[in-house]
Amino acid sequence: MIDVERLLILREVSRHGSKAAAARALQLSEPTVAHHLRALERRAGVPLTMRAGRVTRLTPTGVALLQHADSIAASLEDAERCLHRHADLQVGHLRIAAFTSFCATVLPRPLAQFARTYPGVEIGLEETETDPALELLRTGAADLVIGFSDSATPPPEDLPTTPLGRDEYLAILPEAHPLASRAVIEMSTLADERWISGCIRCRTHLVTHAEEAGFVPNIAFVTEDYIAAQRLIAEGLGVALLTRMALDASPAIPGIVAVPTRPDTYRDIFLALPRDAAPAAQAFASLLVTGL
Repeated sequence: MIDVERLLILREVSRHGSKAAAARALQLSEPTVAHHLRALERRAGVPLTMRAGRVTRLTPTGVALLQHADSIAASLEDAERCLHRHADLQVGHLRIAAFTSFCATVLPRPLAQFARTYPGVEIGLEETETDPALELLRTGAADLVIGFSDSATPPPEDLPTTPLGRDEYLAILPEAHPLASRAVIEMSTLADERWISGCIRCRTHLVTHAEEAGFVPNIAFVTEDYIAAQRLIAEGLGVALLTRMALDASPAIPGIVAVPTRPDTYRDIFLALPRDAAPAAQAFASLLVTGL
């Protein structure tokens, strides 16, 4: 395959009329330019330049090759301009994957601010739970992930992450429950309850928190819809652990109460990027970190 750098050196020799002038334009030494021309001629198998007095001209073969050199140079210049536009966020794309309650409460405002600041960047959002979101990031289908972790399900070790804050879990009970009036509920007192739980990380967290309190929870209902979970609780069908963010993301549901547990428990919200994150993802990550 023809060396592109040598082809572009041939182009500069043609433009400037000598190896010395081409060397100055390229900020190379004249022997380096001569070396690359000889190597290109060996690859071509025929002379590409000839001397006419003090001027170096191209042979017919060199002239034919020059047309390709001009096309390559133009393409490289277009690529350079494209890189600058992406780096300056004049164009690009930002594909975000984030969990439901974050999408409903925190994400809209910074996302709108980013869209106003960088109107040329195409924005996409996929609402999904943390583990599927991380797979989207690893496969290149997402540029940035907002997920959550806790002691039972730690953040990914193979991706750079940045903490965005903590979200407290609360026990959600029917209003008529005997423990509903307490300021704090001992987790162990809920051992005989039917439980309502959600995504895999939420269920893992519930099981771990319950086991630390000395029991295995009876998970009778599984739903990732936290509004549905609250309505089931309001009908007296069970209890749940939900976070403050999930409660803030839903309309007020009559007939339920939210009470802290002892021991208290939290999930940690994090932002994850690939190691070679695109400029748009880096810019939005910075906006999230400084804005929260």
